[in-house]
Amino acid sequence: MRLRVPYVLFETRTGMYGVDAYFSLRVEKPERRATLIRKAEDLQRLEVRPQGALLEEDSLGNYLTSLFVTLYDLSGERFNERAHHMRRWNIWRIIGIPTGHQRHVDRDEELAKKNREALLALAIMRKVLGIKSPAELGETVVKPMGYAVLEFEVDGREVSDPVYRELFKIDSNAGMALQWLGRENME
Repeated sequence: MRLRVPYVLFETRTGMYGVDAYFSLRVEKPERRATLIRKAEDLQRLEVRPQGALLEEDSLGNYLTSLFVTLYDLSGERFNERAHHMRRWNIWRIIGIPTGHQRHVDRDEELAKKNREALLALAIMRKVLGIKSPAELGETVVKPMGYAVLEFEVDGREVSDPVYRELFKIDSNAGMALQWLGRENME
C-alpha cells in the first residue's frame, strides 16, 4: 500500500524543513518526534492542507520550541539518572556487598540507551532551530511555509522509508496510528 504522510513545511535560519503532521503527535516518547523532521527537498509540496494533518501551521512554532525545551530537560535528566545509578551501584560494590552485577549492567545499558536517544533528538533540534540552549529561543524564527506529503510503501511489516521502518518497530503508538492512516488513505 502506498502511504501519504502529511507534513508541515517551515523555514528557520538553518534551512527549510518539514515536520510530520500526523505521527509526530502520536508517538509514545518525545525523543522520537525529532526524528520525524526532514529536509523539505524530500517532500512533495501541496497547495492545500492534506487530509489527516493533525498539526496546524499556526501552532508549529510553539510545537517546535516546546519540543526543544522538553528534549533539553530530558537529556539532562536521563544523564543524571544514569550517573546516580552508577554512583549508588559503585558504593555497594566497593563495600563488598553483592547486589547482582548483571542486573546493574542491564539497568545501566537501558539508561544509556535512553540518554543516547534523548541526546540524538536534542542534536537534531539544535541543528534545525540553530540554537544551543533554551536561553536562545527568543532568537529563533520559525516561518510556516505550507504543507507537503511524503510517500512511501508499506507492505505488511516492510516499510520502504528507513525512519518510519524503525519507528514502527519500536513505537506501538505509531504502529496503531499507521493502521488509522492506512484506512484514511484507502478511502
